[in-house]
Amino acid sequence: MATIAITGSTDGIGRAAARRLLADGHTVVLHARSEARGAPVAEELGRLGDVRLVTGDLADLDEVRALAGQLGHLDVLVHNAGVWPPGGAPPSRQGHEIAFAVNALAPHLLTALVQERVRERLVFLGSGMVGSGRVDPDDLGSPREPRRAYADSKALDVVLALAWARRLPALRVGAVDPGWVRTKLASPGAPGDVEDGGARVAHAASGEWPGGYTAGRSPARTPRALEDPGLQDRVLAAMDRLAGLTSR
Repeated sequence: MATIAITGSTDGIGRAAARRLLADGHTVVLHARSEARGAPVAEELGRLGDVRLVTGDLADLDEVRALAGQLGHLDVLVHNAGVWPPGGAPPSRQGHEIAFAVNALAPHLLTALVQERVRERLVFLGSGMVGSGRVDPDDLGSPREPRRAYADSKALDVVLALAWARRLPALRVGAVDPGWVRTKLASPGAPGDVEDGGARVAHAASGEWPGGYTAGRSPARTPRALEDPGLQDRVLAAMDRLAGLTSR
């Protein structure tokens, strides 16, 4: 059985994935923004299996660094946490647009900090909106309207997954589209529910998953521009700089 950390796992798709993984006998490292938010969920899910709670606000890079120190050794790290920013949302603590900060920059920094302690898999979350997202390595984290911010952050997650797969060839790395499901991030008219999305994420974390970009058990359509290794390398360099991993 594996030890699997899932960011943003106190609600929605992450919580559903945690339940499935616990039912299969895996150990789940549950992540919440705070102890107060996470403790009741950890207590509930702890009745299903082995759960450990870690905390940290992904909108603050200092807290992401502290979170990395809590994770320990893992078999799988799932970057599930995500936000759809409301109009007029304030920037992150470091001044970046909030969807970029939480959905993309935090996963990148966390991966960089724990990469040597992850034994098997690294999973990012894509979206059906990836195809409408734009990735410009020279314009990451600047203000934009909410729908554009979210789509851009999800396209960036797919780029990061493909780029980290090249950077960490010993691991199985990729992204999974959880589908259009009814969560706080999606409209009430979404055809799927959180259990559908959780099943896709749990499969990527522990099933016969090939890496790359998938939608459940099938390959997902990846915009050709995002597959460009040159773009991926420029994104990695820019993200390293914004995360404070290299000097400016």
